[in-house]
Amino acid sequence: MNNYLLFTDASLNPGRKVGVGGYLMVPESFLKTQPNQIKISELEEMLVLKRFEGTSSTKLEVQTVLWALEEYCTGSIIGQGTLQLYSDSQCVAGLLARRARLERTGFHSRGGNGLLKNASLYGKYYEYHDGLKFEVTKVAGHTPSGSRNTVQRIFSLLDQKVRKALREWVAQLENDQEPKKP
Repeated sequence: MNNYLLFTDASLNPGRKVGVGGYLMVPESFLKTQPNQIKISELEEMLVLKRFEGTSSTKLEVQTVLWALEEYCTGSIIGQGTLQLYSDSQCVAGLLARRARLERTGFHSRGGNGLLKNASLYGKYYEYHDGLKFEVTKVAGHTPSGSRNTVQRIFSLLDQKVRKALREWVAQLENDQEPKKP
């Protein structure tokens, strides 16, 4: 039986409402690797990125997790072990604790003034959780490099790559919008 660790992260350009999400799916055995012995090139080969448009920071974090879980479920590894989800998103980390209240209120805001903007995403998250029974661990983001454990080192690489991909995409979008010179 194989157990897997799923690391997800996202980076948003709020002005353009575009973002990049990324995930790394690694075998649980990676936790036994010392942080300084992790082969970055090996992780880079497993890294998967996706662009999202018309999004916000919270929405992007949840969209990224849902996309990664969908990829996990459609791959050949489903059902062969456990899944542990790692995210630095407070929203993602807190969704399971908020579940009873959200479902009790029909995904409406505390004041009952309307449906939450991300209600459908939260519902889908709970569906995946019911099927996969994954655990969620909140990762402390942006830790000093000298004090990173294995989880933080893996997450740091993901964070760097997601941010870089967003910067490159935004630069491309800006270049595409510049007026052509005669």
